[in-house]
Amino acid sequence: MIWRKIFRRAAIILFAGIFLATAAVVGAKIQMYTATGEDYANEIESQDIAKLRARDKAIKKATKQAGVYLKTYSRTVNSELTDDEITAITSNSWQLVSEPKYSRTVKQISDETSIIVWTATVEVNVDDSELQSWIKRDDKDKSTIINQTREAQRLSDENDRKVEDLREKYNRATSQAEKDNLRKQMSDADRDFLANQKLEEGNKLAYANDYHGAIKLYNEVLVFGNYPMVYYNRGIVYYYLGQYEQSIKDYDKAIELNPNFTMAYNNRAVTYNELGKYQQAIQDTNKALQLNPNLDLAYNNRGNAYQKLQQYERAIQDYNKAIELNPNSAMPYNNRGATYNELGKYQQAIQDTNKALQLNPNYFEAYNNRGNAYQKLQQYERAIQDYNKAIELNPNFAMAYNNRGETYRLMQQYERAIQDYNKAIELNPNFAMAYNNRGNAYSDLGQNERAIQDYDKAIQLNPNYFEAYYNRGTAYIKLQQYERAIPDFNKTLQLNPNLALAYNNRGVAHVLLGNFNQAMSDITKAIELNPNLASAYYVRGLIYQQLGETAKAQADFARAKQLGHNS
Repeated sequence: MIWRKIFRRAAIILFAGIFLATAAVVGAKIQMYTATGEDYANEIESQDIAKLRARDKAIKKATKQAGVYLKTYSRTVNSELTDDEITAITSNSWQLVSEPKYSRTVKQISDETSIIVWTATVEVNVDDSELQSWIKRDDKDKSTIINQTREAQRLSDENDRKVEDLREKYNRATSQAEKDNLRKQMSDADRDFLANQKLEEGNKLAYANDYHGAIKLYNEVLVFGNYPMVYYNRGIVYYYLGQYEQSIKDYDKAIELNPNFTMAYNNRAVTYNELGKYQQAIQDTNKALQLNPNLDLAYNNRGNAYQKLQQYERAIQDYNKAIELNPNSAMPYNNRGATYNELGKYQQAIQDTNKALQLNPNYFEAYNNRGNAYQKLQQYERAIQDYNKAIELNPNFAMAYNNRGETYRLMQQYERAIQDYNKAIELNPNFAMAYNNRGNAYSDLGQNERAIQDYDKAIQLNPNYFEAYYNRGTAYIKLQQYERAIPDFNKTLQLNPNLALAYNNRGVAHVLLGNFNQAMSDITKAIELNPNLASAYYVRGLIYQQLGETAKAQADFARAKQLGHNS
């Protein structure tokens, strides 16, 4: 048989998705903080709401104390955090030790007016292991939580100002109609306060990865009214759950309610990237950057879309801008490194992933991407070390198992490769690439019927997966089922018209079927696309030999040998 193994492409792609790490550190301490807060209610206000407002102020004081401690503690582990990061940690990780203790006093404002002042005392626990958990989160996740926390605080402060303004207006009111109107406005402010409280509770559950619990609370908030931030936060949770279409619907609603909601545009772009809707992602990041030209996350996300569209130079420009705006963010370095991998600039890829890991030593995607570069450089042992580290940091990272499996396959350690592909598929049953690559391993072992089953599954999961069609066509040639091979190569070339190897292999199938004119056309096209494809010269030499053109045959055989073909 003249066919020789030439090619098994196993694509390695960037994972953009969002993982949360919350593992505790052995020996961590739980610190308790005690604080009091006060609020009051006049005749138009609810006493129950006043108590809750006092409780809220006490908790905020306690978490502020915790923040001072965590800020100092962060320096002892060589990971000093920003004030925004500390606030995000303490606001989302506090736990009440027991129910708040309340006391009330009556305060006489004037001869006619008195108010009831409520004092709430709380004891709050904050576990300093949350600091280590935070460090392990990826930059995108951190930014999301910081923005959620900042917005929740803004809404709380806005509500406090509104209540104080209404109180002052009520004290000055003279007519009953004016007082009734202010009473209605105060009721609305109380409703918004309760909504904000549930919003913050939902954020805490999302922070702790209790996504279904978070959705339940966000749904309860929406009973109070349509709040853009709640739709935005619920959209984030649906994204984490992989429910991308539902996530898009929530971002749509958030933007409908607030057309200038910058982060909703940015996060909808992230979701569009996951759905493969890259042009829509670019439109959303453009809008986010119109609203905030200094949003580094939007440049990073637009770069991701350009990378998927294989517009690598434009992607790199966006990653450069993201790095310029935020030099301490590991994410654009990692993504730029992945883009350099696509461009075959593996040393630059390694430099960028090294920088990402310097900024975030627990960045498992960066280990994966550096492993990809080492694999391309045929430094297989170093690649495996990086994939091992990625898996250690995230045991559910299917892509790292797939990529380590591909490295074992290239090292001809087929059984170990198949074990890794099996694990990748167990973690992600819809992982078309892992099925394709496992098929390659079975084909390398000569188990082509078994390989075809995997290629079938890969194509079922992704009907536009041209590598799977190519590999299945190649397996059919090995099984001498040449008629079945040709439609697979046709489909491959429909999806990727510039794949020289597909022309070469279709030409091989035609040769073996005795269709020499069609074979000659395919092999010549393969050489046109890749003038250094040694096997194509060898096959064309065979065709020329069959056609009696000895001189041309000898010239092609010589060229094939020069390029390294060993007939």
